[in-house]
Amino acid sequence: MQDMSRKSHKRELFRVAFKMFILKSFDGVSIPDIEKATGFTRGTIFHYADTKLDLFRQVVEYYVLERQDIERKIQVADDCTLRQFIDTYAKGVERTMEALHEIVGMDVPMRDCSRAYLNMMSQMSVLLPEIHKTFLNAMAKEERLWIEVIGRGVESGELQNDVQPTILAKIMMSLFYGRAFQDSLIDGMDPKLLKEEMLAVYERVKKR
Repeated sequence: MQDMSRKSHKRELFRVAFKMFILKSFDGVSIPDIEKATGFTRGTIFHYADTKLDLFRQVVEYYVLERQDIERKIQVADDCTLRQFIDTYAKGVERTMEALHEIVGMDVPMRDCSRAYLNMMSQMSVLLPEIHKTFLNAMAKEERLWIEVIGRGVESGELQNDVQPTILAKIMMSLFYGRAFQDSLIDGMDPKLLKEEMLAVYERVKKR
């Protein structure tokens, strides 16, 4: 029971800290702020994290790195087509955004959630360079999966013979990251529009 209580406290601390860091930024959040928001004492907070920066690091690892890992975001069969992969990818993005919105609060507009999330990513690259490297490795892993699926599409005849898997993979990922940035300035990430754009590219490269 005591272990369960500790796990529950840690989850609640991380959830509240994530919401505060993402909406107010790292510098805008103090330990007293976290104490007040969680109801935990300073001793309890520092039981789970050595410093505020360490808490930020753990929160980023749990809510950003783990959730952005491509194997966590989507599950695809080894023989899936590029068309199927695009469908699954867009659904994975949608689930991730819904989970983010739920954690931050449904009263917060999706636009603000998307913008705050990108801001947290920027802070991560400055404050946690080692974590940023891990994130870049995750991006490279995702790109390799795109390349694999596209390459299989060329070999199977789904896609045109002159399609270059590496180039097309970069285009697809640029659509995602470009859409994430652009939508954060408007109404928040739109997975349906992302899917439409990816399918528009797909229509240009599929075999007639």
